Amino acid sequence: MKTDADILIIGAGASGMAAALQAVRDCPEARIVLLERSDRPGKKLLTTGNGRCNLSNREIGISCYNPAAERFTQVLDNYGGDIGFFRSLGLMTREDAEGRVYPLSGQASSVLDVLRFAVASSGAKIICSAEVTGISEEGSGFTVTTADGRQFTSRKVIAAVGSPAGAHGYDNKQLISSFRRRGIRLRPFSPALVYLSVDELPAQLRGTRVQAEATLRLEDGRSFSETGEVQFGEGYVSGICVMDLSREYDGEAGAGIEFDLCPELTAEDIAENLETARISRADAPASAALTGLVPKAVGETVLKQCCKDVFRRKTGSLTAEEILSITELVKRFRLRVSGKGPFRSAQICTGGTDELNGSTLESTVCRGLYFCGEIVDVDGKCGGYNLHWAWASGRAAGAAAAAALNE
Repeated sequence: MKTDADILIIGAGASGMAAALQAVRDCPEARIVLLERSDRPGKKLLTTGNGRCNLSNREIGISCYNPAAERFTQVLDNYGGDIGFFRSLGLMTREDAEGRVYPLSGQASSVLDVLRFAVASSGAKIICSAEVTGISEEGSGFTVTTADGRQFTSRKVIAAVGSPAGAHGYDNKQLISSFRRRGIRLRPFSPALVYLSVDELPAQLRGTRVQAEATLRLEDGRSFSETGEVQFGEGYVSGICVMDLSREYDGEAGAGIEFDLCPELTAEDIAENLETARISRADAPASAALTGLVPKAVGETVLKQCCKDVFRRKTGSLTAEEILSITELVKRFRLRVSGKGPFRSAQICTGGTDELNGSTLESTVCRGLYFCGEIVDVDGKCGGYNLHWAWASGRAAGAAAAAALNE
């Protein structure tokens, strides 16, 4: 069968370009074509890390990902050295205090440029404005069809098609349907690393930030906790810790989020501090009783819910029962979760396929078809873990497809 390519890659984003580069390294004579739906490759990369591209993390491990990722431990083990990969392309990097890895330039465009330049130098061909809408098996290879009716044939295909997340995401509905007709199962996408919508958020908290431990409690009894800065908005809560928790929420009714607004102190410490304030600052406004423990707006919100007429009272008037109530609310401030942000606001998605070989990422139901990046059912927390998966999975799929050609 005469083909247009030996390896055709659907998508010229992070994982697609990584796949192309690895395939060229392992099989230099292979004809590699990338089909990109946008007018230029890698658009989504430019928005990552607030434009700085948090491309990896020094603490990569399977525990940083969802449980389904355990199937692909070998991919992360075999292709975990992404810093060396980028240095081989001429990109220098740096780590921040939390282990997040960025390009030394501090610009996401640097990451995209070294990838584009390397792909161009490799001989691989990127065809833009080529949105793939269908795939079919053709003899010993595949035919892919684009939205404008073009057809491309290839011996192997790597699907690096991304997800609906972000400003440059898209839903791939036609292509996803085509995969499903091939018998490939894909778990529906859901926005992740995104804010959570909440009911009855006190207006006084809007625009406030506080260091807290956030616990998402689902209706089935499961709970998940993260610690960090929480940001209260108009009808939503955000911050890295909340965004990490959004990966576990899929719209369950009855879910709630609970905040320990002062995680550094025990309940006993807080109660003792309030008792000390009651005695030493007896004539101070009761609405300021939590001064020094939490931000002013947070403290006033808690005190208003626990104490009647708190703005007309003195700290010395607080009763033992009120001190207990205040302490309990500081340690367990609860809100009902009503939803989460839309796809366009999300950094990633949960969902995708896991019916793949754990080391090669080849489909177990459609030989010669490989998957990488966001369309695989692997999602990680904030901190560079998801881009690390894009590089590692792309390189794994590229290596496997090249090895299959060599066979």
